[in-house]
Order: sequence, then C-alpha cells, then structure tokens
Amino acid sequence: MNDQVVTALISGLVALLVAGASGLLTLVQIRRERRRWLTDLKVAWALENHKARLSSYPDAFAVLQRLSHGGADPVTPQVAARVAAELNDWLYSTGGMCADAATRGALLGLRQRCRRWAKSGGRRPDDLYTWRNLALAFLRRDLDIVGLENYESDPDAAMLKQLQQELEASLGSDTRSTSWLRSVTRGAHASGGGGIRGGRASAV
Repeated sequence: MNDQVVTALISGLVALLVAGASGLLTLVQIRRERRRWLTDLKVAWALENHKARLSSYPDAFAVLQRLSHGGADPVTPQVAARVAAELNDWLYSTGGMCADAATRGALLGLRQRCRRWAKSGGRRPDDLYTWRNLALAFLRRDLDIVGLENYESDPDAAMLKQLQQELEASLGSDTRSTSWLRSVTRGAHASGGGGIRGGRASAV
C-alpha cells in the first residue's frame, strides 16, 4: 500500500471523525435548545394560567361571600340555591377551566351541599362550612396565597380527608403553613367555637 493510499485513508477517517463529532455536537445543541424551549413554554404557560386565575378567582370569592356569617343577609336555603347556581356557572367559565383538580373538587362538593340544602330546606348541613373553608383554602393555594384565617370545622368524610391531605402535601414542611392548615381543618377552638357539629362556625 503506497503512501498516497494511506494518506487518503487517513484523511477520510479524519473527515468521518470530524463529521461525526460535528453531528454529535449539533444533536446535543438541538436537544439543549429543545429543553430550553420546553422550559420557556412551561414558564409562559404557568404565567398565563396564573394571570387567568388572578382574573377569574375573585368571582369565586364573591360567590363564597354569600355564605359569610358577616354578610348583611342571613344564610338560608334560598341563598344556598343561589350559591350553587353561581358556582356551577363559575366552574364552567375560565376559572373552572384553569383551576386545579382539587380546587374543582372542593367547589363541586360545596355546590352539592348547597343544592341539597336548597331542595330539602330545614337545618343547615353539618359539613357546609367545612366544604366552604376547604374551597377558600384551595382557591388561595392556586394563587400561591396562604391566609392566616381561623376556621372551625369537623371533617370526617373520606373526600374531605383526601382534599385535606393533598393540601397538606402541597404546603410541605413549612411550620407556619402547617399551622394554618390545622386551623382550616380543625377550627379555632381557642376562640370559643365548638365546631360545625356544635352549631357554630367561623364568623367569616
């Protein structure tokens, strides 16, 4: 094998190695750009979703205000019927579309209680304010807002416990957030309330 053939083989091998390395670097760059694009897309989506929540969630709070003990009108089955109807409208609007699944679950549970009370009349459901308080807590969680309000409730249903566990998991190990969660789910007994089963609830 003469020198020219050897030189040609070496040149071809070097060209192949350079082409392979260049292709590999290009592939790595494409993957890196794709990951960056996906990250930017997720960030942009999260930002737009948060903006949509900030725009639509005040309507849900306004609906829940009708169940407030501090309102001008007493909370009656007729008020509960109106709350159920307005919550149903909200759930099928922008707010319901961008709400977290657990938030929708809490609002659906509250809507169901309000409907039952509106149909049956009589005594207020024992867990009505438990569901209202959870709905408020999940709405605030979706907005990354952890309030310091004290609520009184006595949850015992499996669905309520599941929602509470999910909320606790989302708050993590933060001591302040955990204390707030306990006040939401167990109530501010130190303020003199006896829980919903005792016929009293938070004056919110």
